[in-house]
Amino acid sequence: MNEISPGWRYRLLSLLLNPLWQAHALLHGRKHGLRDYRAMRLGRLRGDHRERIWLHASSVGEVRAIAPLAQALLDRGHEILFTSFTATGYRTIEQLFGDSLCRGVIPIDCRRNCERFFDAGNIRLGIVMETELWPELLFQARNRGIKLLLVNARVSAKSMRGGSFVRRLLAQALARFSLILTRADSDREALLALGAPADRIRIVGNLKTRRAATTTPPPERLVERDYLLLASSHDGEERDFVAARPASPGGPLLVIAPRHPARSHAIQAQLDELGVRYAVRSQAQPIAAETEVYLADTLGELAALMAHARVVVMGGSFDRTGGHNLIEPAALGCAIITGPSDSNIGDDIEMLGNGEGLLQVESMQQCWRNIEQLLQDPARAEALGSEARARLERQPDILQAYLDALAPYL
Repeated sequence: MNEISPGWRYRLLSLLLNPLWQAHALLHGRKHGLRDYRAMRLGRLRGDHRERIWLHASSVGEVRAIAPLAQALLDRGHEILFTSFTATGYRTIEQLFGDSLCRGVIPIDCRRNCERFFDAGNIRLGIVMETELWPELLFQARNRGIKLLLVNARVSAKSMRGGSFVRRLLAQALARFSLILTRADSDREALLALGAPADRIRIVGNLKTRRAATTTPPPERLVERDYLLLASSHDGEERDFVAARPASPGGPLLVIAPRHPARSHAIQAQLDELGVRYAVRSQAQPIAAETEVYLADTLGELAALMAHARVVVMGGSFDRTGGHNLIEPAALGCAIITGPSDSNIGDDIEMLGNGEGLLQVESMQQCWRNIEQLLQDPARAEALGSEARARLERQPDILQAYLDALAPYL
């Protein structure tokens, strides 16, 4: 193969950061009870050397979204290596598939780690979910003649704002893929702007909408009181959400499920400044009658929290993030409110219908005005959730469309 390497600057940077990543892997693995997590991050795989298709998804949400594709490939007799970037993603693969496939974690993106990963795995094809564009990992795959396919491809607003060095690496990484299957025309335009080859991009649809057809009955209720949920929130959104609430006493409990639970202490400090009474889930603190805010700083429980909320306010949409996955709450029939930042979710908003299957607002103050209206008119909240779920159920069979597109490479 005549592949261009990521370059000496990236390799030097990755080499310098490698010890920090290893320390993080050691702590992260201990936290989640995975003794061999650090070994996997160094490129060591468990299992035999049967030829496999490699599927990779970053974390829990992406793992669950690509899981139907993984199952379809297993049902067709393919051997699978399914990897995640995080320990929680790995645990989700373990929970969903057990020993029916080989599972692992991608290596730290340093040359020797990636070489060790591919030396250990007999991989014939790589299928990568969304925007996991690790330069060294993808280079080592192509350097061994492994074809790479990118599914549900999208480009985050943060990537689009990256400097010339980052954009060059992204363009180089995108060029490694033989086929790029993306969600909508807006994603195609963003990929082209980053330098993705136009002749390799195909618009197929959002693989995450597949979950609507396979959603199981609502998970068990974790919070007994009536509550509103701020989901996948980012720094500043929690404070603004709580501070903007009406001054009238009573009302539902506010549950906050931050995007990154590691921010729990910072959020608690903000709640202390606001003078609200709160309980913290990771500390097993009970919800008392006087509790105003419940900080759900845990992983893997978001769907259960969404399923029983009176209203779900999606975070990452009141800052510059660009919004987070609307498909999961829509599939659960939730009444959804999202903010003005929508660069990641514009097509989902259009599909669900602003004012029909969800509400998009311009500010946190407008968000609360809508919350109050929905609380006063439960039938309207129920109608929003029902319409969102119905619109998802009317979507075409995205899984089959992806399987058809991937068929020539399988």
